[in-house]
Amino acid sequence: MAVIKIARYEVAPGSTDAIESAIVEFADYVQRKLGDSSWTTYRDRYDPTRYVSVIIADDEEADRRHREASGTVEFAEKLYPNVIGDVVFTEYDLVASSESHR
Repeated sequence: MAVIKIARYEVAPGSTDAIESAIVEFADYVQRKLGDSSWTTYRDRYDPTRYVSVIIADDEEADRRHREASGTVEFAEKLYPNVIGDVVFTEYDLVASSESHR
């Protein structure tokens, strides 16, 4: 069963360029190295310091690999020092989608 998580976070206003560069690098890493998971990030249209990331892993093992991957660790090292408050993770179950899923 797929593992679906949403991560919400806010970063310091002066760090958005560096964070978005790290976001792009990490998305590329996930695409190249973690074929059994995906990671997509959106920026709040009205507050460009707020982001939401959607993480989808094929199963619990793929989720573990995603969390423990070297690219994930490197991204977290860039992100967390710039986060205001906490990164809030919430796990979801799929109800319905217009997209095909793995």
